[in-house]
Amino acid sequence: QALYNVVDSIFVSRLSENALTAVSLAFPLQNLMIAVCAGTTVGMNALLSRSLGAKEQDKADQAANTGIFLALCSFVLFCVIGVFFSRTFFQLQTDVTEIVSSGTIYAQICLGCSIGIFCQFTFERLLQSTGRTTLAMCTQLVGAITNIVLDPILIFGLFGFPRMEVAGAALATVTGQIVAAILGLFFNLKKNPDLHLSVRGFRPSRTIIGGIYSVGIPSIVMQSIGSA
Repeated sequence: QALYNVVDSIFVSRLSENALTAVSLAFPLQNLMIAVCAGTTVGMNALLSRSLGAKEQDKADQAANTGIFLALCSFVLFCVIGVFFSRTFFQLQTDVTEIVSSGTIYAQICLGCSIGIFCQFTFERLLQSTGRTTLAMCTQLVGAITNIVLDPILIFGLFGFPRMEVAGAALATVTGQIVAAILGLFFNLKKNPDLHLSVRGFRPSRTIIGGIYSVGIPSIVMQSIGSA
């Protein structure tokens, strides 16, 4: 996941130093999303694996579906932060107008369209929890490669695409994450018979959510310290 920002930085550095600084300053926000994703899915996997081991299929399915629900809730939270508070975040760090402007655009797109990163993480961990790590790796590779291919095209306006500069880097990032998420969903629906994902009859359970975050919150705190 960190590779998305690293690749973006490599390409936008060819635009200007300020463009590179803007993308670099946005990384703590992206890293915070990674922390929330990783912590939540660690808790989900712990509960899910225990349920599968105990032959409690219904509880395992509920843990998986609750994990997806929490991913969507996290997306809504970071979407609000990205849309309404990105400019404030950059203004607290610099008074260079170009950095604030470019960074705000980059963060608003990356956080406002972060449904990809949250769903990608969740679907990958569902595959990992049932032993399908090769499929999980494939989703990660496809997402990263998509970003690498799209970055120069959207940043510099190649092959007839408009030159979008920093906004193009952000768009390439969220596109790669969304492609990976779609592939992860496909693998879970078609290649993962151990879990049954469905929105029919789903109701959030305080017990399941509590079980997920009892394991996940310490992980979130540890991984978010760098961003703080």
